[in-house]
Amino acid sequence: MKKLGTIALVGALTLGGFTAAGVFTEPQHASAAKGAYDDWRWQEFFLIHHNADYRPELAVGHLRHGDTFDITTQVNGTDKGIIKLYRIDYSDSDYGDLQRYKTIQPSDTGERYYSRFTTPITSAYEPGSYVAVLKVGEDYYYGGSFKISR
Repeated sequence: MKKLGTIALVGALTLGGFTAAGVFTEPQHASAAKGAYDDWRWQEFFLIHHNADYRPELAVGHLRHGDTFDITTQVNGTDKGIIKLYRIDYSDSDYGDLQRYKTIQPSDTGERYYSRFTTPITSAYEPGSYVAVLKVGEDYYYGGSFKISR
């Protein structure tokens, strides 16, 4: 019986050593990540600027912490649209890497072909340049960059 207990203890220590080997090391891909990855078509402001259509209602100007991002825009009748707010990061690229901060679902306006998108601008938004990108079906729209400050 003592021999069986010794074998079980050695087996448990061996198995525990194998399973705990990678527990305390951070995976390389996780440590290198910046912002939230997004699977939309373009990952840089330069590409949005040259490929998405301009919508003046998405040009919100300058926002401060405590303000509200609030736009109403025309969409087609089959898709209500979705807006994503991105921070534009020029630190690693001259093209402006996009870091998604918020995905905004539409609310009903009472008019058939319009959607309203609102979200508070909180201190979670770092001061800097941002862009709002609207996707309706397979079409993308933007209103240029805008600033968020404290």
